[in-house]
Order: sequence, then structure tokens, then C-alpha cells
Amino acid sequence: MKVGFDIRPALFGGAGVGRYARELAAALTRLPDGPFLELYGAAWRHGELPPGTLAAGRHRLHRGPLPARAWRWIHRLPGCDAARLPARVALFHWTDYVYPPVRSAPRVLTLHDAAFALDPAFHGRNTPVLMARVQAALQHADRVIVVSEPARADAEFLGVSTPRIRVVANGVSPFFQPPLQPPARPDYLLSVGTLEPRKNYPRLLQALEQLWDRDEGPDWVLVGHRGWECADFEARLASSRHRARVRWLAAAGDDELLRLYQQAAALLYPSLHEGFGLPVLEAMACATPVLVAAASAPAWVAGPAAVTVDPRDPAAIADGIRRVLAAPRAGLAAALAARAAQFTWERAARETCHIYRELAL
Repeated sequence: MKVGFDIRPALFGGAGVGRYARELAAALTRLPDGPFLELYGAAWRHGELPPGTLAAGRHRLHRGPLPARAWRWIHRLPGCDAARLPARVALFHWTDYVYPPVRSAPRVLTLHDAAFALDPAFHGRNTPVLMARVQAALQHADRVIVVSEPARADAEFLGVSTPRIRVVANGVSPFFQPPLQPPARPDYLLSVGTLEPRKNYPRLLQALEQLWDRDEGPDWVLVGHRGWECADFEARLASSRHRARVRWLAAAGDDELLRLYQQAAALLYPSLHEGFGLPVLEAMACATPVLVAAASAPAWVAGPAAVTVDPRDPAAIADGIRRVLAAPRAGLAAALAARAAQFTWERAARETCHIYRELAL
């Protein structure tokens, strides 16, 4: 079975949707009975996949000399949609919301979350454009994959009928694993994620300042690119009375990210809305305690070993940080690592492949 697969997010980003597309594609090519992937990578920029990411002989990458916008117009021509050009496929998998037009084959869409629909402030002035694009994709998708059980409600909120929804949880790469020697005294708290409103960084900073005023808690390392609507947070961070206790890294490669996870006292992730929360799972796989928002997808991922808080209350977040720092690390880490082991990209690939077969029959 040949499957069209939009690999573009993985060509230009190693986190979030980019990591999802890369890891799922790689796992699909390693399944003995898996599909052959015709990878759609049309884009003006020349991004690349890391060498050896996908199994040899099980995929073909189609780049194209034109930008994605031009290809979208080409694919609107009769007989030239992305299920026929650049290769004829049995179905097409849209891994992100910027998708090539597909008319001549069944379509699978992964809906990572619907934060933009639940609160327009999460995506600023671009929300109407994004909303229209996603709703159009959802209308044409034969199956909609959501990446956690809580994310099912996101798809239903956007009008997707229940029979079309399938839950396929993300996995975590074996690359993320506990350190050979646990840190004797972790000296920082860690957060990983783009600077954007739903990540809740202003309230998290306020909670940390409450602790630091009493000389409680270690420093904070924040890893994340500038996103949208983040100017106020940057100004707040620059003027903080504890600015010296915050280290902001715009990006971190996988090796550095692994080290940061392994050596952190805890991952702080009180996001206001997520479809899954990959950094939470990656930290868990490294046996690092996690703090997440109560009744959220990351809380579903982490299970009972997570410390949960009301994400809209800085005092509650501060108390949660105290609790995660005071918890016995060894027992908590073991429970988190065991929970993380339940989430593998191989399982995600097999469940995704089952959906492909549903549509290819």
C-alpha cells in the first residue's frame, strides 16, 4: 500500500508537529507489514531530515522546485491533486493544518489540538485564517486522528462526527531515557515550549517569583522559540526582580535537550491547553518529575504520578512546585518512567496503519 504523507513539518522543525511527523513516518517505515510512504515535502526552503531517520527502501521523498503555495495551485488542476502528483497513492495523510489539496483518494488528518478555537487569544489575529483552514481540512477528512483521549473533545467541538475520530497517542523516542547516574542535587526547574499565550509563562513566572522571594526553589531554564503574542511576557521577564534566576534558550538540539531533561529537578508545564504535551512525555521517559495543569491532556499522559495544579492560579502553581520538589524523587521517577514506556512510536505507527487499512479497503 502506498500512502501519501505530508513530511514538511519535519523538514523545518524538530519539536511539536515536526517531531510527530518525523517519528511517526520513521516508525511506519520500520513496520514489517507497513506502507510505502510517498513523502510530500514541497517547499521553497531546503529543510532536511536527519540522516537514517527512515528505513531505506520504504519511502521516497518528493521535494519539488516550487514553494508550497505554488504547489497548492497546481494541485487544484484536474488530475494533479497530491494523491496523484508527484505519485499516485491509495490515501493521503495530512500531518498538519497547511495541507496540499487531495481529491482522488481517502484523506486522514491529524488534529493536534484546537486551542485556537477554544480561545482566540491563543493565536492572536491569525485565528480566523487558521480556523477556516482547519475546518476546511476537517470537512474533507475521512478519518481524524487526535493524539490523546482529552483531544477527542477538541475534534467534537470543531464539528467532527464521532465515527470519524480515532485516538492515536503520540510516542516517545528511546533516545529519551533516564541518566546513568541520577543528579545528586538538581539545580534548576525546566520548561520546554514556544513562547505563546497558552503556555501560561506569565503565571508560571509569577509563581516562581513567589518562591524566590522566600528563597525557595532552584532557578528556571526556559527552552522555546519566540512565538506569537509573547512581547508582554518578554517585557515582564526583562523587568523581573529575579531576572538573574532565569535562563532562556531559544532552542536546544536533541543532545542538549536530553541533558536538560535528565538533570532537571522537574519539568514545569502548566499549559492552559494542549492536545498532548510531548515535552511532558519526554521528561517522564528521562525519569524527571512533571508538574502539569489539572484535567488536561498532559495530565492524562502523565497519569497519577504527575503533580497537578490549577493553571490559572499562580499561588496554586507555586504550591505545586513545592510539592514536586518535596516528593521522593526515586519513587516518583520510577512511576513516571513506567508510564512513559506505554507510549511508543511503534504502537502509534501500528494504530495509524490500521486506520490506513480501514480506508484502503
